[in-house]
Amino acid sequence: MIEIFSTDNNVLISRISALFDGAEVPFVVLGNHASLLGGGIMGIGQRVMVEEEYIPEALRLIREIGIESDVDFAAGLE
Repeated sequence: MIEIFSTDNNVLISRISALFDGAEVPFVVLGNHASLLGGGIMGIGQRVMVEEEYIPEALRLIREIGIESDVDFAAGLE
């Protein structure tokens, strides 16, 4: 799995999770438990990881719903 972006925005993580689930894009969010343990400090980022062969589909979906400006894609994925 490859990181496509990281964020401390739980709403964005929720939207992306629903989007990827609906499109059956295999993904995992790493760091969500650490973010919860931070007491809501919002300083601990969560990383969205996608299976390598699904990265083009994941990026297309994010752009298609118009939230690419909210996502800071990992280097080389723009």
